[in-house]
Amino acid sequence: MRVVSCLLLVAAACGNDLPPPGECVVATGDGEATAVNVPLVGRAAGFDDVRYSPQLGKVVAAPEGTGRVFLVEPDSMATTQIAVPGGVASADASATTVYAADRGNDRIVAFDAASGAAGPTRDLGANPDYVRVAPTTGEVWVTLPGRDRVDVLDGASLQPLGSVDVSGAPEGLTFDRGGRAYVQNGGRVIAIDVARRVVVDEWDSGCGASHGFPQFDDDYGLAIAGCRSNGGVGVIANGDAVAGFEAGGGEAILAYDPVRHHLYVRGDPGPTLDVLAVCSGGGTSVLARVPISDSGHGATADDRGHVWVADATTGGLIRITDPFPATN
Repeated sequence: MRVVSCLLLVAAACGNDLPPPGECVVATGDGEATAVNVPLVGRAAGFDDVRYSPQLGKVVAAPEGTGRVFLVEPDSMATTQIAVPGGVASADASATTVYAADRGNDRIVAFDAASGAAGPTRDLGANPDYVRVAPTTGEVWVTLPGRDRVDVLDGASLQPLGSVDVSGAPEGLTFDRGGRAYVQNGGRVIAIDVARRVVVDEWDSGCGASHGFPQFDDDYGLAIAGCRSNGGVGVIANGDAVAGFEAGGGEAILAYDPVRHHLYVRGDPGPTLDVLAVCSGGGTSVLARVPISDSGHGATADDRGHVWVADATTGGLIRITDPFPATN
C-alpha cells in the first residue's frame, strides 16, 4: 500500500526502535549475485505488487495503470500478458486462475491463466489493497484497509465466504504452510488462523510504522516485519523482536526464500538490494548488496534461487540470482 512519506508524519510515529542485527555466522562461498533486466511495459511504470505463484510456477506482475498483468517464467524469463482493467495493481494466481485486485472499481476479477479469458467478478463495496491465494484452502483473500478487515472469497466462484476483522488497516498479506496468514499494522505483525478466520496473535516488531508484506520462516518459526522508514526490518521469534536491520532508503520492500533462509531487503527509494542470511535464532548477516534501480515498489522470491524486484524506471523487473548456500 502506498502511504504518506514519513517526512509528513510525526517523527515518533515513523522512527524505528529495532534490536541489533543479532548473530548469524555463515559461509558465503565464492558466488556473486547477478542481475538481469526483464522488460515488461517498455516504459516507466509504477508497481505496488509483485508475486511469485508456486502453484502456477510463474511471477505475477501487475504494473499500475497499464491494463495488463504479466506472467513470467522464472528460468527462461518468457513472458505472457493478460488484459485487465486499468485499475488493477495487485494480482496472484492459483494453478489455473489469475486473481486481480481492481482498485479503480472496488472489485476482484478472475482470468484463466492459460487463455486470459475473463472469469467471475466480485464487487467488494470497499477499496481492495492486495489479493492472495491461501495455499491451504485455495480461497482468495483480499485486504481492505479502509474497513480494517480481510475478506475471504471462494476460489472458483468468488462468492463471499467470510471476513477477518483486524485492529487497524491491514498492510500486506502472507501465508505460512501451517494454516496461518500474516498482515501488519502500526509496528505490529498480526497472525490470523486461516480456517477459523480470527486473529490469534500480535507481536511488536520494533518498526515505528509498518510497510509491505511480512514474511514467515516455517522451519525456524520466525516472523519478519517491514518498516515504513529507512528500509527497516524486524525479526520476531517466540513473540519477541530479536533482531533488526536497516537497508537505508525509504519504505521496506521484502522478499524471502524459506529454503535458503535468505531475506531480501530494499528501501524504496533506494539503489541497492541487500541479501541477508537468517539464522534459526533470528540473527542476520549481510551476504551481498546488489546495485539496482532506485525506484520499484515490489519484490518476490521464487523457488528457483531468484529474487525479483520491480523497476519503476523501465516498467519491468530485475531478476537477481542468489548464489549463496542455504543458511543452517
